[in-house]
Amino acid sequence: MNKNNSIYAALFISLFLILFPNQTLAKESSNLGYTVSAVLNGKQIDPEKSYFYIQTVPEEEQTLKVKVKSTQKEPIKLKIFATNAFTGDSGTIEYTGDKYLLDETLKVPINAILKVETPSLTVGNFEEKEAIFKLIPPKENYSGIKMGALFFEIDDSENKSQMSNKFAYRIGLITSETGDDYKDSKTLNLVDVKSSIKRGKKMVLTTLQNPEPKILNNLEVKAEVKEKEKQTVLKKKTVGNYMLAPNSHFDFEIDWGTAAVKAGTYIVTIKASNGYSDWTFEKEFTISGTQAKEMNDESSFKIVTPTWIKIAAVLGFLLMGIMSSLIFIRRKKMETEWNRRRKKKKKRKKKVGK
Repeated sequence: MNKNNSIYAALFISLFLILFPNQTLAKESSNLGYTVSAVLNGKQIDPEKSYFYIQTVPEEEQTLKVKVKSTQKEPIKLKIFATNAFTGDSGTIEYTGDKYLLDETLKVPINAILKVETPSLTVGNFEEKEAIFKLIPPKENYSGIKMGALFFEIDDSENKSQMSNKFAYRIGLITSETGDDYKDSKTLNLVDVKSSIKRGKKMVLTTLQNPEPKILNNLEVKAEVKEKEKQTVLKKKTVGNYMLAPNSHFDFEIDWGTAAVKAGTYIVTIKASNGYSDWTFEKEFTISGTQAKEMNDESSFKIVTPTWIKIAAVLGFLLMGIMSSLIFIRRKKMETEWNRRRKKKKKRKKKVGK
């Protein structure tokens, strides 16, 4: 299989693997040259799941195993690591090893209670090996779930002749002490509102938080931005089917567009619902003159009128003014001439009448 076909195949697979609770990234496929599959142990809460959904007891150590099978003759080196679930800015559950993306309410994340015994593995010639993980739950009891994923990424760090392609399989990992429903979070908080440049765009960023150790599912959000003391809605955004990871936050983005940002005090209003609970938030924020100038100057998405268009516009207006003046002067002359002829005609009629 050539390189391009491998890339297209991997991208196609990724479309189905955004949220591991519904799909596992360990399907039998030879697109990347290897496959992975969870070896479920006696602590698996739901044996029908192909990812790890493990019941834990405080400080009771467990061993988790994953089969890694080569589907090609050439050897493949893999990096193996654990990540934590967080909420991406598009309202989807994603995974990271970066602790700075985690919410302050997540006291003990997955990678703090999981030791990767096999951080590196090489498979080839259709062989099969096992990756080993040690799960050591905390001493204190915890409610809800802890959520993360095990990543099996192609290690191409030694390949210096080509660009690095970070293709990987992942297997979901959820731990629970009770096995209760974990998709019924009932809390949503508005933590902060600010204006900023993000991805080159002028944005109003509202930080929404799910502080519970459960997934907040099927969330619909409607947001509006107004100037204080005015009823005119400047910006609005509506989204649906957002899913927030346990103990996580994300920036709900309201795009300001290409219009210039003006200094002033604004109010953002957010109404959210997941079919069971409803939330309404209203928060005031201020954009200073300095902030407004920086946002307008730094934005990559703004209307910039070339100088030649400005010059052409000015010349066009001048030409229109001159033409309008000439037409007006000509009309006046024509009216004067018409009035002169009419008076002359009346005099002739009077003479004939005498």
